Order: sequence, then C-alpha cells, then structure tokens
Amino acid sequence: METCRVCNGEFKNLKSLSTHFNIKHGLVTKEYYNLYLLKENEGICSVCNKETTFRNIGVGYLKTCSLECACLDIDYRKKRSESRKGKTQLQETINKRVNNTNQELKEINRKNTMIKKYGVDNPMKLNNIKDKVSDKLTGIKQDRTDEWQRNIIVSKKINGTLKHNSETKDKIRNSINKHYQENLEREKYISTSNNVRHLNGWYNGLYFRSSLELSFLVYNSDKIFSSCEIKKYVVRYSAKGKIKSYYPDYTDGELIYEIKPTSLLTFGFNSDKIKAAKEKFGDSYKVITEKECNYVTKEIIKNLIENGNVILVKTSEKVFEKYRY
Repeated sequence: METCRVCNGEFKNLKSLSTHFNIKHGLVTKEYYNLYLLKENEGICSVCNKETTFRNIGVGYLKTCSLECACLDIDYRKKRSESRKGKTQLQETINKRVNNTNQELKEINRKNTMIKKYGVDNPMKLNNIKDKVSDKLTGIKQDRTDEWQRNIIVSKKINGTLKHNSETKDKIRNSINKHYQENLEREKYISTSNNVRHLNGWYNGLYFRSSLELSFLVYNSDKIFSSCEIKKYVVRYSAKGKIKSYYPDYTDGELIYEIKPTSLLTFGFNSDKIKAAKEKFGDSYKVITEKECNYVTKEIIKNLIENGNVILVKTSEKVFEKYRY
C-alpha cells in the first residue's frame, strides 16, 4: 500500500497514488517527489555535482548525470560487476537444469512429444518439412572448416551424442547394404584412397592406389585400361557370415586385373576375394604381383609428374619422397 503525504489516503500502488495527487492535489510527479520524497544530496551527480535526471516516483533521480560519470562512480561499477555475476537461482530451477542434462531422457521426451503432436518422431519425416528444407538448400554448399568440425565434436562429446545410436546405425547399415545390393557404379562415388602409406593419384586420368598399380599402368601404356569399379565386374563373396562386394582393379576389355603385392595376397579377406573372382571370371582374371611387374623407378615417376602424366594426391607427396625404388 502507498500513502499520500498530503491527505494520508491509502492506495494499492504507485500508479494509483500518482493519479491521485495529480488530479486531487494538482501536483505533477516530480513536484510531489521533491516535496515529500527527495533525499539528501539526491538530484546532484555524485561525480561532477551537475543536476541529474528525474526518472519516476519509484526510482527518483539518477545518481549520475551521464554514462561517463556513471562509469567513474564506485558504487555503480560495483553494482554492475555484481549484476554480471548472475542472479542466484532457486534450488528448484537448479535441480530442473541438472535433470535436463540427461540427453537420453530428453531425446525420449522429445520424440514422444513429436509423435503425439505430428505422428512422427522427427520433423524431417514430414513431407512438407523435407520439401521446404530441400528448396532452401538446393544449390547451396558451405565448406565445413576445421574449427567448425572441432566445435561439433566438442558439442557432441558434452551432449553424449558423439556416437550414433542404434537406430542411426541401422539406417546407415541398411543404406550401405542397399547401395551394394543395387550394384551402383562405384566409380561415381569412389575417387581417392585414405591410405597414407601408398602412392595414390592419377595416371593419364586413371586412378591408382599403390606404386605397384602405377607401375603396371606405366609398363603397359600401349594398352587402354578402364576401372573395374562398375556393376559389370562386381564379385560377391562370403566373409564372416556376410555377403560382401569386391571390384578388381583394371580391365583392358579382354582380361581383368587385380594388382596386389605378394605380401598382401592373404591379408584380410583378399584370399576370399581372389578365389571368388577366379570362379566368376575364370582364365580372364589375372593377379599381378611384383613378380610379374617390376616397380618403376623414382626417376621415371618424377618425369611423369613433371610432364603431367601423373598427378599425386596431397597425402602421397611425402610418401613419394621416401619412395625406395
């Protein structure tokens, strides 16, 4: 309750009081404040002693006349510093925030809400949303910087979502299986190798993944080779109870070649791949090792690079420096 200092009338708030003394007693807010509420030294800047601005009946006069003086006022600076530290939260709010850090529970609640409202657990499953996103992103490609990628990883670690959940893993697995089951042309999707120990690059526009493959292409430059990473040459083989796909390296139209050092013939599933390929292609399938094809010298590769016949991927530049032949 607020009391009028003129007639002692009671009012529920300052707004009602202001309306009363303005109409009943003919006083504007500043006049009423100066007569009955003004404190000692109020209205005088605490820094330069100039007159300060009257704000309202609840606040009264400002302590300083300008922002410059406010920044020089010790009390103002202390108050501002304390306000930046943040307000003390209620324990109920703190507990709620702690509980909400359970990302798995949040994800379950989010999905349940989405299903209840829209019938799907993810808005991207709605056709109208997919169309809107597709229209907005068509033709737009934004390169992901290293800093951007690091921030994503840090954020996912904090949220506990760095690893795919079982549902996402199933989607990825089914998508890959579908890709190979339909025998898509791999040449459209696979262009480079991640192997940083072997020479990788292009010889006259044809991709090679090892120095032995490059040697084979160089020593047989009189032939016209093409990649076998197309539907026509896919080989199915069984490994650990799963059906996998394997593509030989090159073909000249008559023979199909797999270029592999002898040390790798039995590595991993290679023996299974080779056996399945021989069963499918018969005598047309040839395995070429360093016994059938010598390695080209470093000097030859260097000349090919200078002439533009060989282009190494960036990761192979250091590999070439250590090339021993």
